[in-house]
Amino acid sequence: MNTTKELTGYPSIDKPWIKYYDEKPDQNMAFHTIYEKILENSKKYPQDVAILYYGNRITYKQLLENVDKCADALYSEGIREENCVTLCTSYVPEAIYIMIACSKIGAIANFINPLFKSDEMIARIKDTASKLFFIMDEMLDKNMETVIAKSGIKTAVIMPIAQSMKGTSKFIQSFKRCISRKKRIGTNDYEIKEWSTFLVEATDSAARVPYKENRGFIMVYSSGTTGASKGILLTEDGINATISSYNSSDFSYERGDTFYAVIPIWFSTGNVLSILMPLCKGITIIPELLFDKERVVKGIIKYKPTMTLAATSIWMTLIQSKHNNIDLSSLQYPITGGEKVTKVDEDNITKFLASHKCSAPLLKGYGMCELGSTITTTTRNHNKPNSAGYPIKDVIVAAFDTDTNKELPYNECGEIRVNSPARMKEYFKNPVATNKFFFEDDNGQIWGCTGDIGYVDADGFVFIEGRASDSFFSENGKLIYLFDIEKVALQDVNVSQCKAINKEIHNRNIPVLHLALKSHMNIDTADFIRNIANKMEEELPKEAIPVYYKIWTALPVHPNGKRDVEKLREAETGLYDANGSCIDL
Repeated sequence: MNTTKELTGYPSIDKPWIKYYDEKPDQNMAFHTIYEKILENSKKYPQDVAILYYGNRITYKQLLENVDKCADALYSEGIREENCVTLCTSYVPEAIYIMIACSKIGAIANFINPLFKSDEMIARIKDTASKLFFIMDEMLDKNMETVIAKSGIKTAVIMPIAQSMKGTSKFIQSFKRCISRKKRIGTNDYEIKEWSTFLVEATDSAARVPYKENRGFIMVYSSGTTGASKGILLTEDGINATISSYNSSDFSYERGDTFYAVIPIWFSTGNVLSILMPLCKGITIIPELLFDKERVVKGIIKYKPTMTLAATSIWMTLIQSKHNNIDLSSLQYPITGGEKVTKVDEDNITKFLASHKCSAPLLKGYGMCELGSTITTTTRNHNKPNSAGYPIKDVIVAAFDTDTNKELPYNECGEIRVNSPARMKEYFKNPVATNKFFFEDDNGQIWGCTGDIGYVDADGFVFIEGRASDSFFSENGKLIYLFDIEKVALQDVNVSQCKAINKEIHNRNIPVLHLALKSHMNIDTADFIRNIANKMEEELPKEAIPVYYKIWTALPVHPNGKRDVEKLREAETGLYDANGSCIDL
């Protein structure tokens, strides 16, 4: 791109972010399966370590041998091209083998969220018509057996948490399960098999299924916060596009570098960005079984990874940790995503990294499962505070007016829409939702409608203000965005985190602001509330001023690390009004 060319004022035409890329075309985007890519890239390096799992170094040769065994076993169980295989698991190597084996035989690896309620799991599994179900042994309880029985599963295979560990007797006592037992609940018969039995009983050899354009490969799920969860079907074309975007001088790596994988495997950021991308590039992955802040912090210190992607809350926990002599000199890519990072937090994290010998700043990204996990990124050389970065290769981002469906010029807020080769194939068996998510403009470009409000500046950086759904209509019909309240709150130096919600009280929708403070020392709560309430009055329209405030030590989160908004909505004690008086509703 000629950067001296006069801008038209519209991001999708100017693509100002192109100046941050290499000029050379990408030769690795290709028409191949993920299995073929890993196989080809590891041919010369069979003894390189693919997975480091609690002391066990699994080489690329061993990885592919295990994948081939799993492919044979899947084929022997009757799994064929575009059949769904359901997994309910964390990061055990066996789950990774099954995922890549699905690529080899053209099947779909369907990652169900273990945090779903039973009825939700049953409905989603029934949608896929899965007959084969893989479950990590620690997740198999009576409730899960009921799910298996009622969802039409014929065979459930137990993946032992300790199967691939080294010195497992010192780490964990293996959870013993019955071998190949029959179960009957209601009218549903199904068989439970041990992992070893599943492999041993393979009678057929699975041939490699050739690449097929737009074939589904991995399915993950929406959260279901606005209704029933939806299956998000990703293709190998889309996943290859995401992986290809990391063929850049801004992402330099060597075989043997390590990626500490901590985002759960049932998210696309977990399976695509934290597992498949590194394995396709000869990088060693270090899977973390449990999403626990302290555990992940200890893992970063212990494993000294080259790269890791973690929620901002993890990096803040690292800053506050009591560990001595933390050496982060090996960490070249400290990445965060999934939530907006304030400039203060970004600066504090980067300063902490630098003070512990890390040469890189905190790197930020923005993405969503429907669009292949990654949309924007920052790099060492290109960053703006409060931004989510600029679009990755071959991705176009713009803000749109939702009333006219017309693109907005630079710096004007609207719905963020994304044109990406990594976009999902569909919401599984849900054409209505699929058509609602995608928008085709007058030029035939397909845009994913993210539901996020934000803008693109003239340098190509994307700024996300918040979710369009984080809003409510006041009594006089005015649309109030809750993130506008949060922006004012975060100006206060005492505020660490905040979340504004709308709550129905006495048949009125009113804003309530939840706050976590950096320190409770030397802070008079009543004075603090009065001061922040005054700031709200100065900067917000009357309808947007919070009626109540609540202070937390830390805002509640779900086990997956996302903010627990429902718990905030339920809070009715220990609130404060604008005068600093404590009340209970």
